[in-house]
Amino acid sequence: MGIEIENRRGENPAETSSTYVFEIESEMTNGHTCAGIVRALANVMDERPNEMRPLHAFVNCDAIDALFRTRRYGESRDNVSMTFHYDVYEVTIDASGKVVVKE
Repeated sequence: MGIEIENRRGENPAETSSTYVFEIESEMTNGHTCAGIVRALANVMDERPNEMRPLHAFVNCDAIDALFRTRRYGESRDNVSMTFHYDVYEVTIDASGKVVVKE
């Protein structure tokens, strides 16, 4: 489950911008970083993962899983992060297992 950490309204009260934070460390540890990202996006979008546009249409999931894969002795990668866009969302992930989704 994610935590909404910010909700900003512009000049138009109908426009809101939210930021959500998710912990996907368990998926990262198992080499399934993209599965954790999909879970986070599905939560924000209130959709089932199999009904969403595939994540691989936006990013190379094999590369992301390899980039965030734990080292040989189970240590996480240091200082690794990346940001990409999925539809109207900006997604940032870092090696600590934190995914930030901004509308």
